[in-house]
Parts: sequence; structure tokens; C-alpha cells
Amino acid sequence: MDHRGQNDAGLSVAIVGAGIVGCSTALALAAEGHRVTVFDREEPASGTSYGNAGAIVTGSVLPISTPAVIRSLPAYLLDRQAPATLRLGHAFAALPWLARFVAAGTPARVNRIAAAMFPLVSRALAAHRQLAQMASASDMLTQEGWLKVYTGERDFANSALERELMTRLGVVHAVLDRAALLNLEPALNPHHCHCGVYQPDAGNVRCPGGLANAYLEAACRTGATFVRDEIHGVKPVAAGGVSLSGATGDHRFDRVVIAAGAWSAILAKQLGDRVSLESERGYHLRFRPESEKLLRGPVVFPGSGFVLSPMHDGLRLISGDELAGLDAVPDYRRIRALLPEAAKAVPSLEGAHPVSEWMGHRPSTPDTLPVIGRARSSPHVVYAFGHGHLGVTLSAVTAQLIADLIGGRPAAIDLHPYRPARF
Repeated sequence: MDHRGQNDAGLSVAIVGAGIVGCSTALALAAEGHRVTVFDREEPASGTSYGNAGAIVTGSVLPISTPAVIRSLPAYLLDRQAPATLRLGHAFAALPWLARFVAAGTPARVNRIAAAMFPLVSRALAAHRQLAQMASASDMLTQEGWLKVYTGERDFANSALERELMTRLGVVHAVLDRAALLNLEPALNPHHCHCGVYQPDAGNVRCPGGLANAYLEAACRTGATFVRDEIHGVKPVAAGGVSLSGATGDHRFDRVVIAAGAWSAILAKQLGDRVSLESERGYHLRFRPESEKLLRGPVVFPGSGFVLSPMHDGLRLISGDELAGLDAVPDYRRIRALLPEAAKAVPSLEGAHPVSEWMGHRPSTPDTLPVIGRARSSPHVVYAFGHGHLGVTLSAVTAQLIADLIGGRPAAIDLHPYRPARF
């Protein structure tokens, strides 16, 4: 089927992937008059866009790879209960990514990556507010902020690099003592609260899957369509446009956006781009709906490697950076082992039993930065993936940048740090 055509209705644009990045991009492009078709093998926002912590962290400038993380990496990978782990069966396949991850953790690289993160994250909440207003979903965005709690002085000292980067880049944050922490989050265990770091400008989404669907539904009201199909082929067409192949047949469009999360590298390779992308598998356990009221906003416990986040359907315990590929079965043992730690942090969780458990694939690059830019073999294919732990945070601002690229306008920020050819 040929969707191409040059008329007043704009370009025909296919978006491969209906996670929150794809849904955000659909709305941004549909609002500019483009004829948008979104493809996904699953229902919209049913993957990682559903199971995250629901935070829009406008000050998230610390890369995943740092000198301290690199020093701890051997212990992490060998300890089956560590916050990060590598399944032995995936070790050989993950080696190139891990080598780049280690290279990204030098002090000089950390500084450059943080500087490149800031233009994205600092615009994140404003970008979401624009899209949410277009989708009549502004009430789904709140601003409880982003809180990290440290259980002791050594734990707090480990945050020195992050605090230094935030100060240098102008990220608003405050160091809170025990009294201030308990004033903000009374349900916390006082004995578990040495101090904290609070980013008040961070936004929150208690139903991130719902927000993604609201964006897509708004795009559909403007003429976009959603097709449930697994796209397995993409190639430029000599006569013009781009061809997509899926179970429903071949489709030709003027432009294509690859926003397929952790599966994006498979399509990028067909276009000549060997991007470095891994699935950082994350897990959550959800408690009963009434547990949502225990916390005002998400709380991170860096020393224990987990987040407790109040969502629309109950408090979530979120943890895990597991390198095991796209096909390995989930392993819930590590996150279940964190239940006693969660109860120490929030005593009201003592004896609470999760009502559901979940695993998702974070599409992660070794340098933390997303992949935003044009394909090597065709200017008509644009990449929008690799957002790692910041899919919700960066989805709306990425959508705006993709709209600039599709519209032929200069991007609002320099896209060079996010180019696919950097690997």
C-alpha cells in the first residue's frame, strides 16, 4: 500500500513503535498536518511505557556509566543479588556494548554526556505540558518532584558527583535533613533517613501508559491511525519514500520514524546503522491500590537500588538493570528479595504482598544518550530510540525534535551528541 503523496495534507509518516516516544511523536506530527500511521506488534503503551516509575526528571544529568560504577562493575556482574547483573548466556553478545559502557565512564566523558543530557531533560516537563494540553490530558501531569533518600553519610557521599554536575549545569535541587524528609514524606522510616536530595522541578505521571494512550488518541482525532502489526523490514525506495514490510503487507511512506525501543537496532541495521543498543531489563512489583496513598511522590533509595513510586493502581517497587537480551524469561528473584528492604524504608509495607509483577525492556545506549537523527542510507528515515531509564522523561521533547527534522526546520538544540553514527 502506497501512502505517499504531495498535497496540502502534509507528508505521510509511519512511526514504528507505539510506546510513549512513538505516541508523543504521533501527536506532535499529526498536529502539524502530517498523515501519521503508527505500527506496533502490541497494544499501545503496553510495554516499558507502562511499567516505569512515572517520573519526568528534569535534572537527570548523571550518566549511567561513571567512574564509581565502572569500579563496581565486576562485583555487580558476579553478584546475582546486585542491582545490576549480566546473565552468563548473554555475556558474549553484550561484550561490545559493555566495552563502550566502560569507555563512557571516564571523568571527561561523564562531563560531556551530562552537558548533552541537560538540553533534553531541562525541556522535558515543558514539552509534556504542551502535548498534554493538546491531548486534553493536563490533569495527568503533576509536580511532586524527584526525591533521593540516603541512609547514611557514606551513602550520601556517593552522590557527590551527581550533585556537582547538577550544580554546574544549574539544576535546581536541595539537600534535605531528616526532619525535612519526614515533612515531605511522613511515611518514611526515620531511622532510614540520614538525608536526601530533592529536585522540586521534576514532574510526575501516575499512569504513564494512560498518558501515552491519551497522546495517541489525540493524534487519531487529528487523523492518525494505529495498525497492530510487527514491522520486520525497512528500506529506502529509489522512486522515493520508504518501504515497510510487516504481516499486513508492504507499505510505502514519505517518511518513517523508528521508535521501536529495544527492538530498534534490528531495523537500524537494515539501513546501515550499527547502533549500540541493549535491553536493560527492569522489574516492578505492585502493591494494592490503597498503597498509592503512602507516598506523595516517587522516592529513590540509591544505596539499595530501588524506587518506590505511587501510581494510579498502587505503589510500585521498581528495580533491576539486567542484561539478558530480548528473549530470556523474566527472573523475579532479585526484586522479590527487595521486599524486606522496602518495608524497612516504609514501615507500612511490612507484611504487604504484591498483587502483580512485571518486567520490561529499557532501550539503553552505553553512553546514556538517546539516538535522535537521520539514518545513514536515507534522510527520509529518522531515529527516536535509546532513551534508557528516561523514556517518559524524554518522550515529549524527542517528539518535538523529530517534528523539526520531519518538517525540515533547524532543531531547537544541537543534535550532534545524539547522532546514530557516534558508535
